[in-house]
Amino acid sequence: MSCRATRTLIDITAQCLQCLMHSDTESCIKALLDTSVLHSPYFDWVVAHVGSCFPNTVITRVLSCGLKDFCSMGYEHSVKNPKLNSVVGILGHLAGSHFEDIKRALLELFEWSLKEDVNLDDEIKKQKLATVPFLLNLASLSQTLLRAITSDLLQTLRPDIIPGLALFASDWCKYFSGHPAALMDLTVHLILGCEQGASQIINILLDTNLNTSNVGYHSVNAAQNVKNVCRELLELILEEIDLVLRTHGPQSTSIALLSSIKQEISSIKPMLLSPNPLRVQTTVRLLCFLKNQSPNIVISTASYMLLKAQTTFHLAALIRYIANNIVLFATNKSGTENILNGHDHFTQVLEEALREIGYKSVTEESGQLFKNLITLLRWEISNKAAILQSKMITKALRSNLHQIANLLTKTDNFDLANNIVTLLDLLGTPEKDHNLNVELVLKLTKAVTQYFFLCITEHDIIRKERGVRMVCHLLRKLTCYSSCARALALREILENGINNEPAKYFGAKEKFEPRFEEMLLLQQNHKQVTSTMLAQRHSSVFHAGVIGHGPRRLPPENLIQEEIINLNTMLLIDVIKACCSSQGSGQNSVNLDALTMVSLLLVELVSPDVMYNGLPWPDEEFTKVTIERDLQIRRRFKDVPLLWTLLELTAWYRPALAYCSVLLRGIAATVMANWNTKEGVLLLNIMALGQLLPPPLASIRDILPVLQPHQINTIMRECVWAYMRENVPSPALFMRSEGANIAWRDSDTSVPNARFTDTLRLILLANIHTLGSLYSTLFYKENN
Repeated sequence: MSCRATRTLIDITAQCLQCLMHSDTESCIKALLDTSVLHSPYFDWVVAHVGSCFPNTVITRVLSCGLKDFCSMGYEHSVKNPKLNSVVGILGHLAGSHFEDIKRALLELFEWSLKEDVNLDDEIKKQKLATVPFLLNLASLSQTLLRAITSDLLQTLRPDIIPGLALFASDWCKYFSGHPAALMDLTVHLILGCEQGASQIINILLDTNLNTSNVGYHSVNAAQNVKNVCRELLELILEEIDLVLRTHGPQSTSIALLSSIKQEISSIKPMLLSPNPLRVQTTVRLLCFLKNQSPNIVISTASYMLLKAQTTFHLAALIRYIANNIVLFATNKSGTENILNGHDHFTQVLEEALREIGYKSVTEESGQLFKNLITLLRWEISNKAAILQSKMITKALRSNLHQIANLLTKTDNFDLANNIVTLLDLLGTPEKDHNLNVELVLKLTKAVTQYFFLCITEHDIIRKERGVRMVCHLLRKLTCYSSCARALALREILENGINNEPAKYFGAKEKFEPRFEEMLLLQQNHKQVTSTMLAQRHSSVFHAGVIGHGPRRLPPENLIQEEIINLNTMLLIDVIKACCSSQGSGQNSVNLDALTMVSLLLVELVSPDVMYNGLPWPDEEFTKVTIERDLQIRRRFKDVPLLWTLLELTAWYRPALAYCSVLLRGIAATVMANWNTKEGVLLLNIMALGQLLPPPLASIRDILPVLQPHQINTIMRECVWAYMRENVPSPALFMRSEGANIAWRDSDTSVPNARFTDTLRLILLANIHTLGSLYSTLFYKENN
């Protein structure tokens, strides 16, 4: 075009054609094509340049003339038709600036061939019959035209028009040497070359094959033949891809259809969860071809299945999918190859799935993910699936424990938390070659204890008890594995059960914190009067309320049923025992050192003062120094009944109760000052159970309810307090034989002095009419 003469000739040709186009368009285009055939391929660009002046007309007429010539050549020479190359060359030159016009013209030509009209002559009918073979030949000669055809024709090629096309299939084969196999091979070749529309192509073949209706077909056999052809075509596509990849290597060749699948992966993914096995298997096979070219696609699609699969069939398909990609070769920047074995591959799949749900709030996907993991882990544990003998599920879960623990810590959804804990319970103890670091152990411990308090809030008793049973199992393993986990678990359980919000589920009074709106300083000043506030006036007297807000409101009552509170308390004690289990012993074996930790934690959480927290009991007069602390200790026991149960637990496993000496003497001091039968009996019962009070002092609890207040005060002061002051409740007083789980106090060395029992004896004599039988039991030696 830089030559002036050439440019002038082309302009003259374009003007002449423009003048003749309205009178004899067909002859003009035929002349262009004939000239193009004589001088092809050197003259194609000239025809395309001239045609660009009126592209719609030229493109349509070029296709029409090409089709007529294709028909006139007959069946024998249609494949070697020289004008096809010219048509391809002209359209190829026009595609640069008129691609959309070409797509539209091809679509219109295809739709024209499908229209039924009985009044057409034989020549037009023949052209309509040859349209599809003509388009297939054009597509086979030009990747550009193939792209144009597949971008629009696939939208028109719906399953409902397949029966109409099936009527002409035998005639189409005549244009391909009369062999159906040649037409099949060309179709497979074209499909593999499609750069777009892969999901539509695969779905068309699958939909036609899986269609149960025979509507539109002239016979049942015809419908079955079409389905068989689609099934065969689909299988040929998969086999050809596999052959090419095996022959040339996955990295050395590029199949356009696979590239299209990568681009349309969002449309391919839902096919993995289809209820039809053929659709799932076909999708899995297609995606497996991408394992070396795009490992990230394999991981993302597998994680998609893991998140959304709801049937065992789809989970089995997922395992087969991963097994087909059991070894991946990834070349890094240094040129070396990294081998990702099967369990590492599933580890990445699980990591991707956890990362995806981590960005969202609790959804059905989160629960479904862990349900699927539970199913897969059970399959692996059963050892029935040979493909899972590599323990890839277990290894993947252990590698992602941090993310799982984080999710368990954050969620307040019981169903999701229950699924996670069930999975952790199935996972079992760490193997010898898999050591958990301290951070992970503590994170798991905190997450499991948080789940325990989530179970306590559950209304379904069966689900609650099942969840707590798993908590006990997990905490028993974690605390035996790590002493740090034991310390954290006990602190979390006791602190939440005594001080925090969950305490109300164990009978504690609900905390009441009044909320007041902030008042502006100007408004406060307006409330002040100008008169002087004098002493001894009623205006300066403080009452039981909040200044400026009236009387203090009473805290709300705990409305939880007593039966539920008792059950929750029992479950909490079971969890504490699980945390204090001895390694290698039975489930009921409790580590006494761990119970000592429980006692020390009780003292730390209940007693607000670190001074005078030792084991010795001071003189009675010294209680005046600690009166405020003693009253606060008694108030805590009154507000949190769980503390009595915890004290009783430490009393069972002697000598742990000895470390709670400060709590016992604080309650004893307040009981002497202000007697309360229930609290006094509970205190003495616990002290007797823990063998801090030897016989006959241990039986004081049985006589207190029938005594007068002054008698009770005398016994508590001269018998209990005096004995405890001179006999420090030290753990050294207790002995434990080898293999025993409980320590005992030597009854011979712990016999109380007569000055501690004389007062008790005299009071019993004063009440001999009601306590005669008890007197003879406690002082039987004297009677003898």
